[in-house]
Amino acid sequence: MISVVIPSYRRKESMLALLRDVMRQQGVNFEVIVVDDVSDDGSVDAIKNEFPEVKLLVNTHNSGPAVTRNRGVRAAKYEIIVGFDSDVTVPDPNCLAKTCRALNNQPQTTAIAFRLLQPDGMTDDYARWWHPKDYRTFSKKPFETDYFSGTGYAFRKSAMLEAGAFPEYLYMHYEEVILALRTIDRGGRIMYEPSLTVIHHEGQVSRRSEIKSFYKHRNQLLLAYLHYPFFIAIGYILPRSFYTFAKALKGGYLRSYFRSIASVSKVVRENHLSRRPVSKKTLQKLKVIRH
Repeated sequence: MISVVIPSYRRKESMLALLRDVMRQQGVNFEVIVVDDVSDDGSVDAIKNEFPEVKLLVNTHNSGPAVTRNRGVRAAKYEIIVGFDSDVTVPDPNCLAKTCRALNNQPQTTAIAFRLLQPDGMTDDYARWWHPKDYRTFSKKPFETDYFSGTGYAFRKSAMLEAGAFPEYLYMHYEEVILALRTIDRGGRIMYEPSLTVIHHEGQVSRRSEIKSFYKHRNQLLLAYLHYPFFIAIGYILPRSFYTFAKALKGGYLRSYFRSIASVSKVVRENHLSRRPVSKKTLQKLKVIRH
């Protein structure tokens, strides 16, 4: 039994194309949950009309990908969660059945990162390859990883919730990175599985410029402060901050850069967050994974 969870925001046509692929899946029982983040393009009505069997949830206000995904996960009936972003297609009608078999055959695996392909259906989406291996050598090989993309993944629901689910304080960007880190810190295992593929059509992301100028740096700071031991955090954030400062200076968005720094303490205070650095055992495991 699988619960498919899809966040939706202003991608009506690509969402409908994805749902058509999902409804063609065979060999496994599944439910589909779509959580709309207050789209204004007619997505909600279009989904209701074409796919009345979909469990459709609509946020009361725009809340971001982390909140939207978590709402779908919490509403899921089944233990295996398969998540897709709304700008992908799933050409393999056995994708869900393969996912179910993979997790059933690997009880020690907590989550699976799918292989992401560009619209040609053959070339890897290397821009979103954040795994610790070189995609040119490893994109067709399974391996243990410290990352998964919300674009296409599978997760055991109980393990996801125990790890804190997607961190909602981020609003958007880096939510998968932190969830993966917290999962590994709890003894979980994330596998990259190339036989499970989705085609990523790179739908336009609203607020892309704000991600570059504000959210990316702010969320890197939050990751370092909240989840890394002190010296690891310093080594992680200093080069990234210098690089981002240089980019902001060149690109003319220094105000956003400094706003991202100021926002960190506000986010921590308003969300009542405290430091939970990962253990030494986890740091050792990450070294092995990234070797």
